Amino acid sequence: MQQDMIVILDLGSEQNTLIARDIRSLGVYTEIHPHDITADQLGALPNVRGVILNGGPNRVVDGVSIDASDAVYQSGLPLLAVDHQGKADQNLGSWPQEEEARMDVLKQFVFDQCKAQKNWNMENFIADQIDLIREQVGDKKVLLALSGGVDSSVVAALLIRAIGKQLT
Repeated sequence: MQQDMIVILDLGSEQNTLIARDIRSLGVYTEIHPHDITADQLGALPNVRGVILNGGPNRVVDGVSIDASDAVYQSGLPLLAVDHQGKADQNLGSWPQEEEARMDVLKQFVFDQCKAQKNWNMENFIADQIDLIREQVGDKKVLLALSGGVDSSVVAALLIRAIGKQLT
């Protein structure tokens, strides 16, 4: 089961992971992508229901304010543009400082505007990743170099569950 997704575009914010965590706590999957995502890259993401344009103190690069591409604005997806500097910045609305107010804004955007379903949890995510691995690997063999760190250990655990004896 593929989960609905909210995409966060990084427009110089330091709050990307916080917003992602808040959305996931609502039961909706989210991914963070760079501000210059192309139309093809955005279109290739599965089940995108909305986009958050997440601005912040690092929005100005070499004297120029970065922004999402026209393709994002013309995608037809619901957009939420926020600023973490406590003031409006072009089309970015001010982000509430109080947690309850922030969660209310996110709930309204995610569920009312984007019509996202509460269908993300870790079990569903793991099952989807296992299915994806099986689809990509097919009947081939996989060689894994395991460093012992968290990332490679998680990959190893997923590969074992997905393909078993095809893993070396």
